[in-house]
Amino acid sequence: MRRRNKKTNTVPEQNLDSFLDILTNTVGVLMFISLFVTLITVQADSDPQSEKKSQTNSEVKSETNSIVRTPLASKTDKRARFFEIRNNRITYINDAQVTEETEKIIGSLPICEKPNMSRDSEYMSRINLYRSCLQNRASRLINFQTKTKYYTVTMVNPSNFSLLYEPIETQRGETETEFSQPNSDFNQVLRELDPNEDYLAFIVRPNSFPSFRAAREIAWKQGFDVGWEPHNIGRPIVFGLGGRAIGVQ
Repeated sequence: MRRRNKKTNTVPEQNLDSFLDILTNTVGVLMFISLFVTLITVQADSDPQSEKKSQTNSEVKSETNSIVRTPLASKTDKRARFFEIRNNRITYINDAQVTEETEKIIGSLPICEKPNMSRDSEYMSRINLYRSCLQNRASRLINFQTKTKYYTVTMVNPSNFSLLYEPIETQRGETETEFSQPNSDFNQVLRELDPNEDYLAFIVRPNSFPSFRAAREIAWKQGFDVGWEPHNIGRPIVFGLGGRAIGVQ
């Protein structure tokens, strides 16, 4: 009687030890990289000079006519007091004075009440009076003009009370040497302001960052928060009623 030979399985068993070792090492390396990146990020965020360095880099780029990114602004309840720095000379915009004068004009304007739609014979007469009232308000606003020490201010859009600030050619502002003096116009304005209620907002032209940095240092030493915004040389200063928004940086 012939014995039946049993078939022998010649397929070798797979050994996963090497694969598991590689996988474990890879996960360990990734965790190390993640921890290293986290530590670097925390160190950068905690560096008090990092924001000033970033801000300075933006300022340097502006002097070479490159694109300037306005620094991140934070919200504040303080009032903005605006200055312009053009050709390395600083001028006080004093929009608070202009706002006060504008509000007086607006308060003296007639109140125009639009009549309700009706079919009576007097409706057209009432609507004509309403239109005449609006034209009267607009003409008085569009003719509004005033002056601060450094600017001639005119109304350019009565519908949203847009005001154009044009520099007075004979009032060129103060250089760094001049506004650094204790009795300068710049320092006199700062003495009239309150660091707890006011902050300084600078409109900076591309050729004027050296003077801006000097003025900012003076403001910081006197306890003022500072914000700034870059403006091209040819860009006019136009404020709505109540100023504009330049946050604290």
